[in-house]
Amino acid sequence: MPVLASAGRRRGLRLAGAAVTLGALSAALGVPTAARADLPGASPVLTRAPYLTDLTPTSVRVTWATTTRSRQTVRYGPLGNCTANTATAATLGTTMTVNGVTEYSNSVTVPNLSPDTPYCYRVFTGDATPVDLLGTNPSPSFTTMVPGGSSAPFTFAVLGDWGDTTSNGVNSGALNQDQANVLSRLAASGARFTLSTGDVAYPSGSPTNYGDLQQSGVNISGVFAPEYYAAPGQRIPMFALNGNHGRTSTLLLTWPESAVTAASNGVYSQVSYPSFFGSTPASYPTTYYAFTSGGVRFYVLDTSWSDTNTGTADGNNCNDTDNCAVYQVDAAAHWTPTSAEYQWLQQDLAAHPGGVKVAAFHFPLRSDDATEPDDEYLKNNPGSTDTLEQLLHDNGVNLVFNGHAHIYQRNVAPPGGVPSYVTGGGGAKLTPVGGRGCAPTDAYALGWSYSSNRGQRCPSSVPRPASDANVHHFLLVSVNGSTLTVTPTDSLGNTFDPVTYDFSADGTAPTPPPSSTVTRTGSTTMKLTWDAATDDRQVAAYDVYRDGTYMATVPQELRTFNDKTAVCPASYAYEVRARDLAGNTAGSSVPVTC
Repeated sequence: MPVLASAGRRRGLRLAGAAVTLGALSAALGVPTAARADLPGASPVLTRAPYLTDLTPTSVRVTWATTTRSRQTVRYGPLGNCTANTATAATLGTTMTVNGVTEYSNSVTVPNLSPDTPYCYRVFTGDATPVDLLGTNPSPSFTTMVPGGSSAPFTFAVLGDWGDTTSNGVNSGALNQDQANVLSRLAASGARFTLSTGDVAYPSGSPTNYGDLQQSGVNISGVFAPEYYAAPGQRIPMFALNGNHGRTSTLLLTWPESAVTAASNGVYSQVSYPSFFGSTPASYPTTYYAFTSGGVRFYVLDTSWSDTNTGTADGNNCNDTDNCAVYQVDAAAHWTPTSAEYQWLQQDLAAHPGGVKVAAFHFPLRSDDATEPDDEYLKNNPGSTDTLEQLLHDNGVNLVFNGHAHIYQRNVAPPGGVPSYVTGGGGAKLTPVGGRGCAPTDAYALGWSYSSNRGQRCPSSVPRPASDANVHHFLLVSVNGSTLTVTPTDSLGNTFDPVTYDFSADGTAPTPPPSSTVTRTGSTTMKLTWDAATDDRQVAAYDVYRDGTYMATVPQELRTFNDKTAVCPASYAYEVRARDLAGNTAGSSVPVTC
């Protein structure tokens, strides 16, 4: 039987089974009440608040759900005149079942807009006497995309791995407080749009997992409950991509992206795949496309596969074969030089030389989460060829955002690599970091263990999170010309680990790292330390070599490395090379005898 809520469910929140008012909970969590839109005055016909996708400089897609079926409409206009124009759905709403209840998904493209311009809108039924579905609620507003070539600054958000009714490690169906907070703060962030890093609606991405404004319970309404996506969805368009959860056509129906996909000759549809490593041939949603805002080209890519359809793949490129078999099949399906997605990306990168480029995809290039580790099949490791990361690096992609691991992690790039973030803390149950040590390229990482009720961090100089609320987060990225500033915000509203990247053309190498020293700290360990190099822009990382062979890359904040493979007695020549974001390097060497 469906779990139907009373009218109180629409006006308040539930915490551990007890009803509390929106204002009281907002005050307790330090969240501005205005940022939490639970639509208390909406029509009872509305089952999903309107939300936005497929943003372009001249259009946006509005999607919502209702209890009745008709050709519904969006009325829209400039601020102050929100119903000046009308766009009507081409078809009747699409039937879906949410926890046993029949509902109808309606989706309308709003056309003929002006670039970089604010608009407001309302949604109506298509009856003979149209019903204003937002009722007494104010008209939501959004701003169209900054057009390509514009120098106007803008911000965007990055969010991954959310839509979960698990709270503080327990899935009771009560309010997921941290997810509600993250989405509330995203709504108030001023972001022009959101990039997804995948995995939305746990555990399987079903219509029930996505849910609606009325129903609640375990794995019910993890996305469209009034406490969650109602506020940000109304005014911040989402660019969606595929993950390893929710691999059905529901993904495509829920997050339509037709305009940007068509404009970039991408794919956003069900695709039939043959067998890989003995896997079962299957039809899966496939999502890859690109768009431009200002001077930035964005690549939304598909690195995903079903966890339960890996055949005989053994994940032998990874340390953890149980979790890496899915990486191996994804690489075979999407990232060989003959695959459709690889060839599409190669062609689009070639067609858009210069400028700043950003990519978002699900499986992580680098992750210190032992359960969701590095995807060795995508990385540009020494000796590898034709990998996704090599393709991105060689064609000037500047920054990568990943999900999959339910942590926060910022990685510097090794030679031939791309700086990357893991942002999988949108609301799903968190995981630890550093269980197998911290990778040298890991500049800043946060995780949480519910079994020990303790925060983890990498490296040890990073403050340990005091609660899981400090790990749940989204990223806000500010773009000003060729400069991007990435600022994570946790569910309590704290910002941490802000980094500014200057990706403008740069032909000047850093100074060599001064004062390099090597000391023997163990029978097989040599410790290198050095002072900071300087650069006319910024030093991105330091690369360590021994006798000319690459050993590791270290974040510019650390300036130390332990070589645990020394064999004494012996003589070695260590070199530390400072590298800037453009790849210019300068090194200093120090000989040592042990």
